[in-house]
Amino acid sequence: MGFASLRAFGGVGFMLNRVAADVELEPAAATALVGADTLDTACQAEVETLLNTLAGAGGRHVQARVHAHAPQHVGLGTKTALKLAVITAHDKLFGTGSTRESQQRLSGRGGASGIGVHGFFEGGVLWDAGQPAATVSSLLPSSCGARAAPPLLMMRQRFPSAWRIVLCLPEAKLSHGADERLFFETQAPILRAEALETMALLHHGILPAFRLADLDLLAESLLRISQVGFKRREIERCGSAVSSFLGDLHAKGYAAGMSSMGPLVYVVIAGNDRASAADIAAIGTRHGAAWLGIHAGQNSGVTVRRTVAR
Repeated sequence: MGFASLRAFGGVGFMLNRVAADVELEPAAATALVGADTLDTACQAEVETLLNTLAGAGGRHVQARVHAHAPQHVGLGTKTALKLAVITAHDKLFGTGSTRESQQRLSGRGGASGIGVHGFFEGGVLWDAGQPAATVSSLLPSSCGARAAPPLLMMRQRFPSAWRIVLCLPEAKLSHGADERLFFETQAPILRAEALETMALLHHGILPAFRLADLDLLAESLLRISQVGFKRREIERCGSAVSSFLGDLHAKGYAAGMSSMGPLVYVVIAGNDRASAADIAAIGTRHGAAWLGIHAGQNSGVTVRRTVAR
């Protein structure tokens, strides 16, 4: 986020075994979207436009039913998963044989971060190296449009099976659409030194922590990355509800971070550490954070199932 190297953007993330999007498509005489009342109007409109685009000249109309989705605009990658789920289901239903890259471009996602796109197909812990800096004129969020190719996937490894992820949702102003774009426009590029320090923490801290299953290294790396560069600005934007919550978690040595633009806070713990889970819940309660459960990592990508009506 600072034009400090030959590439722009890039990041590290992991996938959860929590449903981000569950959709069902079936052939229909006309395009229809049902079960989407809990999505905001902008997202509903985007999915309806996507369904009409998929129908195309071939008239491959479907009824798309949304059975479940994760909360929107909190850092769970809901819109990315939802749009890619619709595209993947449509491809399987009609056997169009579209490529992963074409599906990414059609989704309009993955313009900046490749974690949501690559994670949808692959699962696991992912590191992407963004885009060639020479092709990036401005540092805008993924919602501002997909590029010719998704961010370069450098590495995928399995999320440690002995670890679990606690999710908590503090109260904070949600950022999306025009607000998110304005934040990027005013906060990026960051200083070159901050961008380089962030990359060092990712490559010599967070990635080795996952490879070694070293929770102490992960905790120290997440603490430091929260204090520098674009992540520090994202946390500050969310306000004291998030920053004070993370501060208390870091003070007790927990491997805690904020996902994307937030305000979702995650804490990685040992799977059998019930005492820490209870302690994190108590800290969250003091800060007014909603408890979203304990989850394992997801080490596989999208699941598609075909059903035949009887």
